[in-house]
Amino acid sequence: MIGQAAIKSIQFAVNEITLLYLETNASIQSNVLKMAIAGTLAGLLSSFVVSPIELVKIRMQAQNKSTPKENEESPKLYSNDFECAKYLIKHEGWRALFCHGLGITIIREIPSFAFYFVAYGILARSSLAAVLGNHAAPLIFGAAAGWAMWIPTYPADIVKTLVQVQDSNSKISLRQITAKLYRSGGVKAFFDGLEPKLVRAAIKHAVTFWVYEIIMRFATQYLRFF
Repeated sequence: MIGQAAIKSIQFAVNEITLLYLETNASIQSNVLKMAIAGTLAGLLSSFVVSPIELVKIRMQAQNKSTPKENEESPKLYSNDFECAKYLIKHEGWRALFCHGLGITIIREIPSFAFYFVAYGILARSSLAAVLGNHAAPLIFGAAAGWAMWIPTYPADIVKTLVQVQDSNSKISLRQITAKLYRSGGVKAFFDGLEPKLVRAAIKHAVTFWVYEIIMRFATQYLRFF
């Protein structure tokens, strides 16, 4: 929960600051291009926080999914995220915590947030925004933005999970993991589990943008007094 809050704070702050800079200092005329640049930078910078947080989450999930033998308790190496991070540092090193899977995380995050903020920005500037109103528009547009970010980049997420679930000392390369996944199920293997992910994304990002818009309206009104 704390990790996700930190990630969203970085992504939205970088996006807003970059847009503000481009509006006042750049000669770019296209709003879509400005939004794409801001989203790209948000995805890139947040990757350095996303990667270690998701590495710990993936290792925790892998541990919880392990199936013990009959009449035996599941061997738990760690009971919470902090213990998992400590275990990673002790057995794989600090570099593994921050760098294992970082490359594929960047590959996923850059297009994800370019699509994410562009989709929301275009919808928020459309005539439909006025029709839906201040509360319904962020919910609907946020859900659409969640789909826009996940559908094209879900294969990268599948590969990233397979990379980070393995030990950082493993000799299996990103290319080998991708090839093995393709051999196991073809193109379909890269979209396994997409449907429940889209349901979750729609709800998550609808709420995210709804809360974001409320905070921005409050901040704008509050700052007028100073």
